[in-house]
Amino acid sequence: MNVRITNNMMVANTVRNINSNASRLSKAQDQMSSQSKIQLPSDDPVVASRAIKYRSYVAKIEQYQKNTDNAVSWQEVTDNALSDLGDVVQQIRDYTVQASSDTLTDEDKAKIKTNVEELKKQAVQIMNTSYGGRYVFGGYVTDQEPYQIEATDMGDKVTFKGSYLGGLVSASLDDTAITDFYTDNAVYTTDGAQSIQYNLGYSNSITINVEGQDAIGESSANNLFDTIDKLLLGLNGESSYKTVEVTTDPTTTVSISTSTLDLDSVLTDLDHDLDRLLTARSDLGARMNYVNMTKDRLSTDYNTYTKLMSNNEDIDTAEVSMAVSTAEYVYEASLSVGAKVISNSLVDYLR
Repeated sequence: MNVRITNNMMVANTVRNINSNASRLSKAQDQMSSQSKIQLPSDDPVVASRAIKYRSYVAKIEQYQKNTDNAVSWQEVTDNALSDLGDVVQQIRDYTVQASSDTLTDEDKAKIKTNVEELKKQAVQIMNTSYGGRYVFGGYVTDQEPYQIEATDMGDKVTFKGSYLGGLVSASLDDTAITDFYTDNAVYTTDGAQSIQYNLGYSNSITINVEGQDAIGESSANNLFDTIDKLLLGLNGESSYKTVEVTTDPTTTVSISTSTLDLDSVLTDLDHDLDRLLTARSDLGARMNYVNMTKDRLSTDYNTYTKLMSNNEDIDTAEVSMAVSTAEYVYEASLSVGAKVISNSLVDYLR
């Protein structure tokens, strides 16, 4: 049975084909202008699914890279501060050696004392080093200067996080006055490790900070500032000093002992302070190496996943350019044919 093909059927088919070719051209042009294989997930669900996964990986890597850059900067600032502090301690040691000479006059020792006092202030400034407005040696307390020099009846004492650090005082001070002072005022005791952790990857975090007490020390008569105070007492002509031990559990108890002061023991203490400082810096250096290795690995991962993402989503420009040209040719051809078909109606023939 023959089926009659009407003019309306030919027109409808022609319009449908023109629309189909227009859609093909539009899709090719969209790919060329956006340089992307898909505009909507429905264009290619497989590519869309991979795109979500790869973009998620790249976004996480970018965040880890930011964390790593911040960790590197924090650690470099800390390392520079520890290096500067080492120079200060070494200068104090050199002055101690000079002060040990029997040929120095009282005026010479007074000049050395003035220099050591300035170096003590410089050490405090270094231990208040900040990065991005955060103090690097204060543990979790990063918004307040951790170290201060306070003028007290016990002399100029250094505080750490608001509590007096150590207890080395002049032997000329009265025991009752010493006891009252240390009973009435807080003395620093360790509050546990306060490690600031940065997340550098999947299940990969690292401590970026060095706590002040790890570089300075905290035990009474066994920290850098007590060593400096001992030297200052010696330069002031004193031959003995008192060490104050404070316990707060269950009640505050102050124990005072007297020791002979000689500059040779100060040199020994300074060497111990330098060793502690070197240990803190070595530990930091090991962590800096790890962070730098992680930074390199993240850079490799970033290149890998951005390449996968590009291969998944980006078009082949030459291929799509040819597709656009072909689609344009086909579309124009369909328009040309359509113009003839649509105009060839019975009415047009009768005219």
